[in-house]
Amino acid sequence: MAQHIPETDGAAPEQPAQSTQDQLVQDDLNKLLGTALGLAGDQLSEHGAFMPLAVVLSNAGELSLVAVAPNTVEGGEEEELDADQMIADLFAALTSQRADNRAAAVVCDIHLPEDATDAVHVMAEHATGVGVSAVQPYRQGDGGWEFSEPFLEAGERAIWT
Repeated sequence: MAQHIPETDGAAPEQPAQSTQDQLVQDDLNKLLGTALGLAGDQLSEHGAFMPLAVVLSNAGELSLVAVAPNTVEGGEEEELDADQMIADLFAALTSQRADNRAAAVVCDIHLPEDATDAVHVMAEHATGVGVSAVQPYRQGDGGWEFSEPFLEAGERAIWT
């Protein structure tokens, strides 16, 4: 439903327009965070792990996945996944594509030593300069993966700088 804004001097007040813009940015970031957390949860349930990946929201409002080839580090008897390099590659890819997108999020697995658990970490950023991170602790229980409520914190800008 459209909100009617009365005009007093022939121009609409700026504050409601900013509030609408803020709501659109919040909606975009919520869509990214929800999709990213859901994808990570699905991958954990199906495979017991997940690789870093990205979700982008195009200027046209379409969601897409972005993935990079896994890098490996030789060590010991087997090669290990270099998740840090994959995350750096994802941010590089998103930065090169930023003109086509209005928001993006990178999803990775982190360890929370103070809680002795792992967590899904989503770093989301909007082209308007807003960044937010979501952290959702999880653990494997008797009946499968158990996810705690995610908590949000201010995010750093890395794509639209």
